[in-house]
Amino acid sequence: MVALVDRSAQKRTERMRPVAEPVPPSGPVNRPSNEAAPFLERHPQLAALILVAVWLYVAALWLLALDQTFNWGIFGPKVPPT
Repeated sequence: MVALVDRSAQKRTERMRPVAEPVPPSGPVNRPSNEAAPFLERHPQLAALILVAVWLYVAALWLLALDQTFNWGIFGPKVPPT
């Protein structure tokens, strides 16, 4: 049994082909740096726009909370008129 296993293993190794060596690049390679720049430095206008949008959203929620608390009627009455 051992001889049969050895022969089949020998046939498998004979059929194996050597792996080709990797080819080096012919020109310069641009690799990304390990340290990416922060979002604020890469997209300053977009970051400012997002900040303004978040501030407006928070201000609207705050105003809505005050309106519902003190019944100011800024966003309309709590109960529709009958």
